[in-house]
Amino acid sequence: MAMTKAEILPQEIIIDILSRLPAKLIGQFRCVSKQWRNFLSDPQFIKYHFSIHNKEEKLICISRSHSLNTITFTHNSHNKTDGILRKLNFQQLSDNWVRIFGSCNGLVLVGNEENIIFLINPTTLNYHKIPVFQFARQMRGSFSVSGLGYDFANDDYKVVALSHYYYEHEPDIRSTFIDIYSVRKGLWRRLENSPYDLEDSLLTYGVLVNGALHWLVCKLFDDSFVVVAFDLSDETFLEMPTPTNIDNNNVVCYDLVAVRGCLCMFTDTEENRIDAWIMKEYGVEESWTKFSITVPKSLYGFLPLCLMSDDDVVLDGEKLIVYNMKEEQWRDMKVDGVTAKFRRTRTFVESLVSPMFGEGTEGYNIA
Repeated sequence: MAMTKAEILPQEIIIDILSRLPAKLIGQFRCVSKQWRNFLSDPQFIKYHFSIHNKEEKLICISRSHSLNTITFTHNSHNKTDGILRKLNFQQLSDNWVRIFGSCNGLVLVGNEENIIFLINPTTLNYHKIPVFQFARQMRGSFSVSGLGYDFANDDYKVVALSHYYYEHEPDIRSTFIDIYSVRKGLWRRLENSPYDLEDSLLTYGVLVNGALHWLVCKLFDDSFVVVAFDLSDETFLEMPTPTNIDNNNVVCYDLVAVRGCLCMFTDTEENRIDAWIMKEYGVEESWTKFSITVPKSLYGFLPLCLMSDDDVVLDGEKLIVYNMKEEQWRDMKVDGVTAKFRRTRTFVESLVSPMFGEGTEGYNIA
């Protein structure tokens, strides 16, 4: 009887009701009938659902035992815990995770101890194994940095790897290659060499803002740093303007993050202070805004990760801590009532986006 009443409701009302439900509940409703399963798996519904739920960030972290977990903020000042932990159990995959490269639209790019990279959805527990790139050469002193993003023009998710090669017998020769994996096509391909040097870059992942991946790099044979944006549709680099009062030759910029959709850069300063620059209007040099956080020496090296609320900043280091900007007070972040200590922590948002929409992809998909 309930289903009969639901069926006579206008479709736009049904869509409006279901789109407001959390992603995990949508997964349960897909089991109601084949019709509901098809409807709730439709790409247009998934995109509309994500447009409503893409504001609330969660944390994804690697524990000391190399398991993947998510943290949902409680947003309850009277609660003795700041977040609730959920362990992620993927079918046929072991807990040997070591790297989190980044996230995009609810998908997260992670790597394990065997240097195998997976594209996962922490909410639905679907995953896609990224094939090994055959063109890559492992050489002593060589390394790569990666990032995940969405190509709006081609409706495709892309993994971008910048590989730096150092030739031991010819130290003056250094090369940086750009390799791109299309999730839709299930294929890797290599672009031309990059004009930038990754040797001094401390970033291990690309920061996704405004449809582009960003890295801190140096120009080849130049000591000055530069923030570069790699456009995922055009597949070209663009140098971003840095704050006018920063001397790129003398100031060390050591990290980038995305804070509520804005590019944020950190500079090396005194031991008791973190200087952060936020580009409030993307691509506009004059929009860089500076703010500083005073930290005790014991917390030097901690970096802002995300905003837990308008006043509370979560910082990542040996453990997760919370800094209240209004009261200028620090405290340990509590997850399930205990101090949060993890190997790696990044942010993501929940979604129904599947990592398995490519051709010939290998992975696990829960219907």
